[in-house]
Amino acid sequence: MSTKGSNDQNTVNTVIVDDDLQSRKLLGILLKKFPQIKVVGEASNIKSALDIIKQTKPDSVFLDIRLGANSGFELVDKITCEAKVIFVSAYDDYALRAFEVNALDYIKKPIEKERLAKAITRLLATKNGIANNSLDKNWEDSPSQVLAEKFSSTLLKQNEKSLHDQQQIEDDEVEDFDELEISDDEEKNEYNNGDSKKKLDYDDRLFITTDGISKFIKISNIQCITAEKDYSYIYLLGGKKLLVLKPMVEWEERLTPKHFVRIHRSTIVNLECVEKVEKWFNASYRVYIQNIQDPFQMSRRYASKLKERFK
Repeated sequence: MSTKGSNDQNTVNTVIVDDDLQSRKLLGILLKKFPQIKVVGEASNIKSALDIIKQTKPDSVFLDIRLGANSGFELVDKITCEAKVIFVSAYDDYALRAFEVNALDYIKKPIEKERLAKAITRLLATKNGIANNSLDKNWEDSPSQVLAEKFSSTLLKQNEKSLHDQQQIEDDEVEDFDELEISDDEEKNEYNNGDSKKKLDYDDRLFITTDGISKFIKISNIQCITAEKDYSYIYLLGGKKLLVLKPMVEWEERLTPKHFVRIHRSTIVNLECVEKVEKWFNASYRVYIQNIQDPFQMSRRYASKLKERFK
C-alpha cells in the first residue's frame, strides 16, 4: 500500500516533526480524533524529517520551531514537495517569521482541541481550493477572527462533529469512574469542571487525560511534578508516572502551598513525600522523594524562598 500523496480530497496525509517523543505522541493522539487526517510519519530532526517527507510526499507537516540545536525554519527551506506547514510552538516570538515563509497556520502549545480543529479545517479547505494558500497579513494580530472568516462552514461543521463525537466517547468512558464513589460535592464539582482554575485541596481528586485515557488522581497521591517541555510528568505513590498537557505555572497556581512547594523551575514536590534533603554544591540541595531513586535538585533561589517561608 502506497503512502505517497493523498488522492482523497477529504483526507490529508501529514508528518509530525518534533524533537520531543512525548510531544509527538500527544499530537498524534489529538490528530486521531480527526478522521480526515492520516499521520504517515514522525521525525525528531531535520535529516529524518526530510527522508520521511521525500518518501511519503505528505500534504502537510506539523512542525515544531525548536528542533534541538536546529530550527524548524531550516526544514521549511529544504522541503521540495508542496506540503502545507503548520507550526506548533510554545513561543509567540516566531509567529511573524512563520507568516513570512507562508506557513498555513501557527498553533500555540499547549494545544487546544478547538484550536487544532480550526487549523485542520483550514488545511482541508486549502486542499480543496477554498482558502488562500498563505496567511492573511493580519493573521498574527487576530488569528481566530481571520480563520473564522476563511473557513468553509461545511468543513468546520464536520470537524466540530468529530470533536463532539470524540467527547461523547470520552464521556461514555468516564461513566466507569462511578465506582470511585465520589460523595463529596466539591469533588463532584471538580469532576464536572476539569478545566476549573480553583485551588485544589489536599484531599481533592483531579480529573486528567493522559495518553488519550481519562482518569481521576488524588492530589494527596502526587509525590512530585516535573516539567517536560510544554507538558509535565506526575509522579504518583505506587510508582506510576503520568504525562499530562499542563504547564508548571498552572500546577503552582492550583496546588495547595501548604503541601506542595516548587524547588526548581522544573520541579514541584509534595512535602509529605520528602524523605531527606542534603546540601549540594553552589548552595543548592538534593531532595530525595520516597520510593524515587534519583534525587531532585533544589536551586539556591528556591532554597532561599523555602527557608524564608519556614522561619
